[in-house]
Amino acid sequence: MDNDSFSEVTSENWFSRVGSSIKGILFGILLFIAAFPLLWWNEGRSVERYNSLNEGLGAVIAVLADKVIPANNGKLVHTQGLATTEQILRDEVFGVSATAIKLMRQVSMYQWQENVQTETKEKVGGTKETIKTYSYHKDWSSREINSSQFKRASGHANPSLLYQRKTEQAQQVMLGAFKLNTSQVSRIGGQTDLSLHNIQSPTLLSGQSVTKTGNGLYIGNNPSNPQIGDMKVSFQVVNPINISLVAQQQGGSFSGYQTKAGSPIDLLEMGMMDANAMFAQAQQENTMMTWAIRVGGVFMMWLGLSMVFKPLAVVGSVIPFLGNLIAMGTGILAFLITLPCAMLTIAMAWIAYRPVLAGTLIAVAVVSIVVMKFMPRKHLTPAEA
Repeated sequence: MDNDSFSEVTSENWFSRVGSSIKGILFGILLFIAAFPLLWWNEGRSVERYNSLNEGLGAVIAVLADKVIPANNGKLVHTQGLATTEQILRDEVFGVSATAIKLMRQVSMYQWQENVQTETKEKVGGTKETIKTYSYHKDWSSREINSSQFKRASGHANPSLLYQRKTEQAQQVMLGAFKLNTSQVSRIGGQTDLSLHNIQSPTLLSGQSVTKTGNGLYIGNNPSNPQIGDMKVSFQVVNPINISLVAQQQGGSFSGYQTKAGSPIDLLEMGMMDANAMFAQAQQENTMMTWAIRVGGVFMMWLGLSMVFKPLAVVGSVIPFLGNLIAMGTGILAFLITLPCAMLTIAMAWIAYRPVLAGTLIAVAVVSIVVMKFMPRKHLTPAEA
């Protein structure tokens, strides 16, 4: 594999670093403030989804997919079975076709790729030296890499990706006597590789050489010696597959069921699952999303405060050890401020949405503040000063 590399050294003086850190204060404040409504909204969203799923679990009825019963129109139903289609999907460019729920074209191209490794060194006087090492190598990638953005574009040019990834989706997918809507079909997975054994190698308009390799097509002169711009093309299909569904029956199809709690219900899982298992899975996903946003909100708060405090560390960086010590201290301080702020925000949201559990969070937040307030501090004596 070809590769080459070079390094670039840049320096930023102390005054410039102080100026940049001061400019970052405003953005840090905005980031810190934005975290509050994010955390508040997340708690409301989580409770709404939790209550909606509980409401749905209490209202859902089981129906067989082989017959449409008009009396169930507008009701939340659970059904399961084999999702099928008779529609033939075609990839006109490569002449590939299949009777399938989905036909997916996968494309990768042999391209130059740039890797950047960064090393920073702080020197006495506050100057920061940055060493960036750029290395280039050839490899396969499913995305088009814009080589014009490379630090050293000369000799590392990538052509345009002529053929993109593409998915054809059947419009007529049935679950017994019911037709699935477009959103539901898009959530069906379970793709498998499509064999091209009986498919003729296409003649492309670009005049490129095409050969079969393994379970795909190779666009280029020599698969054993790839050149920049060569492409691999393969196909996957989603064949008839068992699915389970919870949604509102709407004639001979389905739609989202609008709950009184506010969140619509339209669940689809692969395989045969009963309603209880599907709602349990949805609740688990809701919990995971709630915690992911909580962590993201706390990180936003901490990062915002860290940016506000950063000028202190930069000012102290005239002596590198002192700057690092201040940076560590301000990072801890930012976290100690963030923790009670975040927990109080969540607790206030829980007062509105989950009053039963709000008291616990408020108590933990108050304890955190008290600990900070009465944390032992070392006072310098006149002799030590």
